[in-house]
Amino acid sequence: MSDHGKTIQKNKFWRYLKPHKCQNKAAALLISLLFALAIMPLFLSGCSLLPKKSPDSLKHPNGPIRVGDFLEIKAPKGLTLLDNKDTLSAEGLYYASWTDGSRDSFEKSDGDAIDFYDAQLYLLAGEGTDHASAEKNYQTWLAAAEGNYDVQTKEMIACNGQDYTFLSYDCANKDNPYSRGVSAFCVSDHLAVCAELTCKKDYEKDLKELLTDFLNGCHYLE
Repeated sequence: MSDHGKTIQKNKFWRYLKPHKCQNKAAALLISLLFALAIMPLFLSGCSLLPKKSPDSLKHPNGPIRVGDFLEIKAPKGLTLLDNKDTLSAEGLYYASWTDGSRDSFEKSDGDAIDFYDAQLYLLAGEGTDHASAEKNYQTWLAAAEGNYDVQTKEMIACNGQDYTFLSYDCANKDNPYSRGVSAFCVSDHLAVCAELTCKKDYEKDLKELLTDFLNGCHYLE
């Protein structure tokens, strides 16, 4: 398949996979537009191809974890690690998620039930071959977020020496159990990162403050 064809397919993903059931009943990748159609069944079929063995980091969900080869994260108190997957490492993609609060069930319009939490933080790291490829991922992810959320604010912030494009928004999709969220996007050398924090309507914590605390715990390795 041509690169142009893959790009078209990736852009179609955003509206298809929010969120899904997984082997451990985790919420789906909200940023699933990044994955080519060839690996879509990986997430739609109960994640049967994902490793059955949990990574060591899940045994210590409140400690620092490594996401890919160039990012180490110490999440703030209150966020518990749910997933840390490198199944797509051959594509240069790494995914992790954290939760806050109790787990609940949500029924989508198609009748499927999914698990969700008071709040959930998703992180996707894309390791490119050079800065230009990372910048391309950054631009694609940012454009997808702006096109699929009701964006309220957009600004630049700096956390732990790294600059991020920061969005706050409302979640308009009726199949999304979360009502609002914030996201941050950045490029560090050949690494692109998207961090997304979404929550229930009655979640009381300040989303910008929580995501900022999280980003201050992100260390970009050389």
